[in-house]
Amino acid sequence: MQRIIQFGLLCAFAISCRVSAEAMVWEVTRDDHRVLLAGTIHMLKASDYPLPVQYQRALADAQTVIFETDMDAVQSPDFAMQMSQLMMLPSGSSLQSVLSPEVYAELSDFASARNLPLAPLQPFKPAFVALTYSILEMQKLGFTEGVDVRYSRLAKEQGKALGWLETPQEQLQFIVAMTELDANEFMRYSLEDLQQLPLIMDDMVKAFKTGNDKALFELGGAPMQEYSDKLYNTIVRDRNRAWTTHIDQYLTTPETELVMVGALHLAGPDSVIDMLRAEGYKVKRFK
Repeated sequence: MQRIIQFGLLCAFAISCRVSAEAMVWEVTRDDHRVLLAGTIHMLKASDYPLPVQYQRALADAQTVIFETDMDAVQSPDFAMQMSQLMMLPSGSSLQSVLSPEVYAELSDFASARNLPLAPLQPFKPAFVALTYSILEMQKLGFTEGVDVRYSRLAKEQGKALGWLETPQEQLQFIVAMTELDANEFMRYSLEDLQQLPLIMDDMVKAFKTGNDKALFELGGAPMQEYSDKLYNTIVRDRNRAWTTHIDQYLTTPETELVMVGALHLAGPDSVIDMLRAEGYKVKRFK
């Protein structure tokens, strides 16, 4: 379930690497046009920067940088307010009332052991609580500024044009999709993975360090698909299909676009990479 939490955070992966090795960066070409694709993670340790040299060169080559959504908008107080409102339980319900006594006891024990606030979260849906605790736990591990936030800032500093694949409202709906899962099951598995969060993140970061997209899918995409094919389709497969339509359009322009999305969208059989190859585009690692 931590893989589901990662997507709720719209997480992906990046790692410090100063040698010329594989990275989660690809080049898509058609005739004389090209698009660069790079994987991101929305929370990363300061020690993981700088990213592999391919990221720096891809940014330098691009005239336009495309993110999943408007990074300024999703960091605004208005966006946080909208998400909070969508994640609130109906009047008269509480977190404790919608969870079984057994699962709520597990959650309460977890929160108490880590000195995490639980009372202020009573008005919210279990999925929102799981996401909140995931963020707090990652912050304790030293995860702070993500690749998308940093590269959005760098792109603006370098005078790049900015764009995005989805509106902030669409991003909200993908987070809301997690609230449609069985609340007790979601919370139980979330707590199990939160207990193992340091190890899970280490494995994912190590896979990214070697550019091992197959391992990333096995760690993140495959467990999500096994847990809920509907959720996987909503958060991964359907979005990837929509994004390839945008990339088709970018490949008709003379400039080079750098598209930066969660790295799990660039891994596995339903990845943007494989979808583009199926359409006949030439896709290779960016060197």
